Amino acid sequence: MRAARLHAPGDLRIEDVPRPEPGPGDVLVQVELALTDGTDLKTFRRGHPLLAQSSPAPFGHEFCGIVDGRRVVAANSAPCGVCEGCARGEQCRNLVFLAGAYADWLLVPERIADVNLHEVPRDLAPEVAAMVEPLACCLRGVERARVEAGATVSILGAGPIGLMLAACVADAGGWPIVVGGRPERRGLVELFGAQSGPGTGADLVFEAAGSDTAWIDAIELVRPGGTVVMFGGLPRGARPPIDAYRLHYEELTVRGSFHHSPSTVRAALGFLASGAYPWERLVTHRVLLDDLPALFATPPPDLLKAAVVP
Repeated sequence: MRAARLHAPGDLRIEDVPRPEPGPGDVLVQVELALTDGTDLKTFRRGHPLLAQSSPAPFGHEFCGIVDGRRVVAANSAPCGVCEGCARGEQCRNLVFLAGAYADWLLVPERIADVNLHEVPRDLAPEVAAMVEPLACCLRGVERARVEAGATVSILGAGPIGLMLAACVADAGGWPIVVGGRPERRGLVELFGAQSGPGTGADLVFEAAGSDTAWIDAIELVRPGGTVVMFGGLPRGARPPIDAYRLHYEELTVRGSFHHSPSTVRAALGFLASGAYPWERLVTHRVLLDDLPALFATPPPDLLKAAVVP
């Protein structure tokens, strides 16, 4: 079969590899399409401590596929259920990850298949169903932020994650304000329940751009006593200079949010199927698997997400 494999940052190759053989409890999925996302782009550029631990590494994790004639999606990990994190209701300390969606076939490990593999609701387009993983992360971020009805919520970043967060905040009763972003992206903000604006003095701030500058700006935007959620990951060793005065004397709460949970994966699939927001507008390009390395090397300016077809 054909599959994308990351040999090193910037070195993505489409290669012939053996089709994976499922073990007991594993599920082999024929990939219908996979979606690009910001995490994959960051991994392509600089590697990833969890998703690209080997070389060459299988690549891609948002997908929709076919099993025994049924359309399915899966999240890209599953918790162990027994570690300290799971026992405390926190993020699992021993997640098992899935990668390799940019391929003809994908093996879903037993642990993920048990809790995070789901049949796609009838009439839900595959490119929308494949968004279940990032939307699940956004739903968990909103849970961790404890968004209350009427809260003003600033979101730094107008990419797919920023727009998904806006929809999740609006659905929770908050008032999302998307800060910054390219003009073509700002044109989508209102479609996802938000407004564009400076975002100053917000009750809550989501950093969803994944840059040192955005981490600093998030602290500046929140009101005294407010909460900042660091949603966009930075490279290991990053040390953005945070305003310690504001953090201490204005009693800010700063909270990290990484990944999803089985409950938010299920909720995300229902949210997508509801048609409450025009999720399909987040897919701006469609490419063949062979064209994927060029797409990552030189992303089009108007790219949000691309559907990659084997």
